[in-house]
Amino acid sequence: MKLAALFWFYKEVDICVNRLRILRKHNPDIQVFGLFGGNPDQASAFQDRLSPYLNDFYAFTQDKSPHWKWYHGDQMIVDWYRQRGVSLSWDTIFVAQWDMLVFDRLDRLFSMLKKDELLLSGLRPVKEVDPWWYYVRPGSTERDEYERFIAYIREKHGYDDEPLCCEFIVSCLPRSFLDKYQAIPEPELGFLEYKIPTYAQIFSTPLRRDHPHQPWWGDAPGADTVPHLARALNSETKNVPLRIIEAHRLWPLGCRIFHPVFDVYPEEWMDRLRLIGSEILQDEIKKRWWRWHHKRQIEKDTGIPPQP
Repeated sequence: MKLAALFWFYKEVDICVNRLRILRKHNPDIQVFGLFGGNPDQASAFQDRLSPYLNDFYAFTQDKSPHWKWYHGDQMIVDWYRQRGVSLSWDTIFVAQWDMLVFDRLDRLFSMLKKDELLLSGLRPVKEVDPWWYYVRPGSTERDEYERFIAYIREKHGYDDEPLCCEFIVSCLPRSFLDKYQAIPEPELGFLEYKIPTYAQIFSTPLRRDHPHQPWWGDAPGADTVPHLARALNSETKNVPLRIIEAHRLWPLGCRIFHPVFDVYPEEWMDRLRLIGSEILQDEIKKRWWRWHHKRQIEKDTGIPPQP
């Protein structure tokens, strides 16, 4: 499977450079395609700054509002696929968002993923979030649209499965899925976080469920009791704190993808601190080993266990 990255961005060029530098540092050999969704008048300026890190640059130029671009972000990806992505070389794209930090090789982060499988963070039945999730909460206009969407796909596609939803944070979209998804009727009916997984069911696209990229749902009952270390992926509007990022990076089994982060990550500074910390830790390990070795030698020579 040929895995590529689709870097999806629309503002904050300095942050975008920061994100791409880090992504490239850990993934020097992958294809990284750019999808710019901001003001078309700024596209050339972004292209000039980001081209050193991108294998391709594409600007979405349709006259759409910022809310439309957020709510129907899937249609921006579809536009990229139709106009540019279909002719590029890849099997699956990892959607790397501008406010996301990625600190590892993609082939390691998604080693469990097979060709033609679709991966979505937070994949779960809609019925589990029905009482509190903003996009389906009872009595809201969002709920009305969701019910219109379900009624439509039941009539149009004979859909009779259990509707699914996700947090569209970490996502890997196979070409075989996008090839079908770009042709769906009524593409602006429904919200992408339940529309994409539900259409995956309709297309019989395999869904990769066992993976470590699980988000914290901030609106869920009891969400405020979840430890902060378990909130490395979320769709809230506050930064994942730097201390949480560094705690995970120091832990061999910690997260390597973080979202959202709206500030430039101090890469060089943190690398130096990590190196200093590593040297201090190594020195302490050496000291402790020599103390242990010395005590063991005393015991061996005298037969008397040394005092603590």
